Amino acid sequence: MNHVKLQLLASRVLSLANTIPKDENRIVFYSTPDVSDNALALFKYVYNINDGYTLVWLLNSPDSRVVPALREKYPEVRTVPLYSARGLKELVRAKFVVTTDVLPVTPHFGQRVIQLWHGLPGKKTGHEHPLGIKDLYLYMDRWTTDFVTTSELVVGAFVRQFMINPRKFRILGQPRNDGIFTNLRLSRELLSGILNIDVEGYDHVLFYAPTYRYTSYLKDFEASVGVVKSLLNKRFTEFLQRINALLVIKPHKLVADAVAPEIENSGNIRLLTDEPLVERFLTINDVMGAFDVLITDYSSIYEDYLLLERPVVFYLPDRVELERKSGFLLPYEFFAPGAKPEDVEGLINALAGYIDDPSLDSEWRKTVKNLLYEVGSDDKSSERVYKRLIREE
Repeated sequence: MNHVKLQLLASRVLSLANTIPKDENRIVFYSTPDVSDNALALFKYVYNINDGYTLVWLLNSPDSRVVPALREKYPEVRTVPLYSARGLKELVRAKFVVTTDVLPVTPHFGQRVIQLWHGLPGKKTGHEHPLGIKDLYLYMDRWTTDFVTTSELVVGAFVRQFMINPRKFRILGQPRNDGIFTNLRLSRELLSGILNIDVEGYDHVLFYAPTYRYTSYLKDFEASVGVVKSLLNKRFTEFLQRINALLVIKPHKLVADAVAPEIENSGNIRLLTDEPLVERFLTINDVMGAFDVLITDYSSIYEDYLLLERPVVFYLPDRVELERKSGFLLPYEFFAPGAKPEDVEGLINALAGYIDDPSLDSEWRKTVKNLLYEVGSDDKSSERVYKRLIREE
């Protein structure tokens, strides 16, 4: 049975348990990948304030390396395989279900399914997919009581994608962005520990975060590897050496495995994978303050990075294909506030310009940031979600 059919079956089974009483002090967390993103940030907040809740993580991969680390750091927390009798039991019993991805839970009477999602609007999907791909996003309204986001403009974009009732949206911020602010002064120290180098030895620290092409249902491994390898050439590495810059690349895991051998031989380029972050129970946002410039394409990571009010370069050597197979949910020319080079020479020129004058395009970035964030440009998003949706204050 494939993944989609399994999720639909689980949803039907769970919908039969509507009359089972809910445990008011039980919170179930789920994320993709396991123990990550907005769910992880909210989990850490709830755990640290110690209000007496039973906390449970549902796992897609119960044998992953994160499980023993989770049990060691948070011994009171339960870990349960999602697709198991125990997993279904937890979903049936919990008053609160917190997720960052599609989870097939038809909310029972008195139950809250809190969708934190894994970013702000980026590429088109769901009802907006340019190729008409049908996926589980079409069921989001059925499986959500509260969808947490950051502004009215973002609400409108998500409504178009998922056709969720607008009354279900809660403008409270993204919990993972708390780490941008709380770890701002420590971010380079944290990054140095993760990479096992002293990043303070570089004059500039750049971050490249490309999206895996194209969508979760139309993956193109070769294109995803190719766009990363386009920066592993002599021309670009010489530019990094000349300005004494470190480039940190964080691609999809499959891409990371493919390019790792080439990056190992490059003195000014380092590969960042999920594993060292997960082992430390961090998200990329916890070290985002370490970077002077972000290089991305249409990944929603730039919408988080805008909170730092630092330069962003949108490197799109395959822009035509991206627009055809994914498309951009918000008007890209305006909502991507920065240079948009389509080759390495253009990227070098753009980076040189922003490094020389970080204030370039600053007003443009601030305008987009203010449209995306009516709420959430601080370190209080987890607190707001907790107080509003769990404590119901």
